[in-house]
Amino acid sequence: MNILTFTGHYLPGYKGGGPIKTIKNLFDQTGNSMFYKLITSDRDLGDTLPYNSIDHNTWNKVGNAEVFYIQSGNIGYKQIIKILFERDYELIYLNSFFSPTFSVLPLIIAKTLRQKVIVGPRGEFSEGALSLKSRKKNTFIKLYKLLNLHRGTIYQASSIYEAEDIKRVLGPKVDIVIAEDIGAQEFAKNIAIREQIIKAVFISRISPMKNLGFALETFKSVQNPLVYDIYGPIEDQSYWQHCQSIISDLPSHIDVHYKGELTPEQVVPILSSYDFFFMPTKGENYGHVIAEALCAGLPLLISDATPWRNLSEQGLGWDLPLDNPSAFSSAINKLALMSKDDHHEIRKNVLKWARNKFSQRDAIDANIAMFEYAANK
Repeated sequence: MNILTFTGHYLPGYKGGGPIKTIKNLFDQTGNSMFYKLITSDRDLGDTLPYNSIDHNTWNKVGNAEVFYIQSGNIGYKQIIKILFERDYELIYLNSFFSPTFSVLPLIIAKTLRQKVIVGPRGEFSEGALSLKSRKKNTFIKLYKLLNLHRGTIYQASSIYEAEDIKRVLGPKVDIVIAEDIGAQEFAKNIAIREQIIKAVFISRISPMKNLGFALETFKSVQNPLVYDIYGPIEDQSYWQHCQSIISDLPSHIDVHYKGELTPEQVVPILSSYDFFFMPTKGENYGHVIAEALCAGLPLLISDATPWRNLSEQGLGWDLPLDNPSAFSSAINKLALMSKDDHHEIRKNVLKWARNKFSQRDAIDANIAMFEYAANK
């Protein structure tokens, strides 16, 4: 099956975070069953210059896929239109809902050409995501439905929770297939005993959606010494300034550092050197860095706005409501007071759970079944 895929950013880029990992893992694990062509930007998220390692105006072999890196501006739109009208594919797979270049334009052309389309909103319909730039997004959704662009389109949900988000936004009759993102395949090689002062880590884009400011505010009620290291591209400079102002007001026993950006291969080894993962995101359709934290054997402290739920019952950490900041502070105090041996046992349990979870083929088979369903519809 020939699948023409669209996503805003891809390898060799990494600043786009989870969506890049989603597509890479899909190609790596299903490339023997499907033939993928991918259209993406010729530069990383936030960069002004294109990659220097790619060829323009031709297909580049990247892993199990052929990748076409479009140029910016009108040239890129013309490149997309030309490829779509060549009809050298059986199915179109869009990995965004709101992207004008990599979703809206190809969807409209696909409808004109009567082509089969799957849209993976990638968490864009969560309440947290829709609360950002809400007026603009709500206007677009109304126009989208008015033009009946959702009719005959198949939507991928990464979980039952995302399926409910899609129904809430587009209506109960939309065609939804639940196919979980394919997770990480790299695991911590060993788990060290924690030091006296507990160390937490945040890895993600620094933007309002990832809610770093909320995390920092909770430290004002943490009574025990804590180190909190922050990794990730600064996507929103004004938000980062807001975060820095919170950091400057924190108690002296809270030690916060910004450590810069990480390449994908650095993530799990870096995570492994910490004691727990703390990212109170406003919403994730999957959350690859959460999966990677589990693969590093880290207990999680996250919001309940992701598919990773009921963590406490499984001994994997906490998923807590964002309207109760004190619950996050209490969880941190509990971790800080935990004995080194008890903490080590929790980490071993997390790693064991992750090895079992991510060694199964369920997500791989579900994605293949989704494409077969769409092609045969």
